[in-house]
Amino acid sequence: MNTPRTNLTILFFLATLLLGLAMGFAQTTEAKSSEEDAASRWQKLSPEEKEQLRQRFSKWESLSEDQRNALHEKVKAFKALPDDERSRIRENYKRFTNLNEKQKAAVREKYSRWQRLPVKEKERIRQLNKRLKNLTPAQRQKLMRQYRRWQQLTPDQREKVRRAIQKNRKQ
Repeated sequence: MNTPRTNLTILFFLATLLLGLAMGFAQTTEAKSSEEDAASRWQKLSPEEKEQLRQRFSKWESLSEDQRNALHEKVKAFKALPDDERSRIRENYKRFTNLNEKQKAAVREKYSRWQRLPVKEKERIRQLNKRLKNLTPAQRQKLMRQYRRWQQLTPDQREKVRRAIQKNRKQ
């Protein structure tokens, strides 16, 4: 489900990428050579690329000054990231754009749920994810077998397991 906040988040993300591209596109040392360089690059673009930039510029123009400033700050933060992190973000974005609408909606919903989580819960999940990444393949397989068994338990059985684990932790 697309909420106004989700749509705004996606728009900010897209605009951030656009602003980053535009800033990279327009930066040169002298104003005159900058104009010549931009004109040269514009001529090299395909008609489809030119149209995409026109549409994105139109979206940029419709943003408030505060929204533009927020995007500018995000672009600066993005540029400050290490190259590998920027590459990871670009790859994730490419994968997202290749999803169908139902898949995109699912990603948006997961992101929305993540945004609503308390900071402590997010940190707990990050730590668990870090631990998972550090497991050996054999350990991951064992964990997946345990997870499949867990899914087959009834709610009552799961509660008994939880209580037993809590009891063991206290000892």
